[in-house]
Amino acid sequence: MPAALFTTMRGLAAPRRADIMHILLAVVVSHGGSPHLAGLLGALTTLTGCRVALVENQPGHSHHDAPAGVRVYQGHGNIGYGTAVNLAVRHTLDDEPGQGGRPGWVLVVNSDVAIPDDTREMLPKLLAQAPADVDVLGFGMCTDDGGPGRSTAVLPNRRTSAFTAVRGEAAAIARWPALRYPVGAFFAIRTDMFLRIGGFDPTFWLYYEETDLFARLLAAGGRIGWCDGAWPVRHTGGTTAGQAAELQRELGRAAVPYARRHRGSTGRGWLLVHAAQLVLLVARKLVTGQWPDATRGVQILVGMLQGMLWPGWEPAVRSRWRAVPAPARRRLAALDAVPGPGDGPAVHG
Repeated sequence: MPAALFTTMRGLAAPRRADIMHILLAVVVSHGGSPHLAGLLGALTTLTGCRVALVENQPGHSHHDAPAGVRVYQGHGNIGYGTAVNLAVRHTLDDEPGQGGRPGWVLVVNSDVAIPDDTREMLPKLLAQAPADVDVLGFGMCTDDGGPGRSTAVLPNRRTSAFTAVRGEAAAIARWPALRYPVGAFFAIRTDMFLRIGGFDPTFWLYYEETDLFARLLAAGGRIGWCDGAWPVRHTGGTTAGQAAELQRELGRAAVPYARRHRGSTGRGWLLVHAAQLVLLVARKLVTGQWPDATRGVQILVGMLQGMLWPGWEPAVRSRWRAVPAPARRRLAALDAVPGPGDGPAVHG
């Protein structure tokens, strides 16, 4: 289904109080915190009708100084980004009777995001006045210096990956707007749709978790809308994690279960196309002397090979990242058995 453009204008009417009560559950996922975290939590607690949950994935890291009103979940180990969101949603639903009911939206937020004052002020209005058939709201991203950041991607398949290898991601997004989806650092999704599709899949510890989520959402007939560029958020990005060879290999490994899960949409042989895409990228980076980027591409390729040869292997469990194994993640935060009101069973690809 084509993605909808939700263009917003300054001067939107303020929503009625009844419209914004418990409109939003903001879930901030952290691994050891970030310089932006205190300001981010403080900004979210000022939003009318917003409950804030902080999920800390780094073992041994505590948040005793979290602002009043922030519900903190910690001590469960490194369960990954998507599973952390599930965990907060699951606990919030368990608390429904005492907290005034189910929030209409889940706002997924990375800990290294900062929300400008204008965007913070408009956020409840944007959600309250989103078209009824829009299930996800994507936002623009900018960098700390105000430049454009990466806020969107295109679902992978043989054609989009081959096209991206030659023309670049922006050109692929423009050619296949129906396959466009928000990056996982900041987006809002209606709670009922999130539950209908089963939330994030705990199979994915790191990487491809939001790609899998949006592939299932679009397959279920969901619709993605986009706020215009007047209301961006700032995203620093996980620079430390991005430079870690173990996590670069995890990116390659995660592509393998994604390909198996979504073979009908990616097409048979997508992994080979994706591998060729990475080989071309490595060659380009070597020619231009960009050695760190070339090394990163090689590590992703190594991870893909490992995922194909040993599909059940989870090296991150015994690494310095101390990942919680997939079976434990599923027991802790699977949302399969929590359908939305009036919905059928959760939808999986």
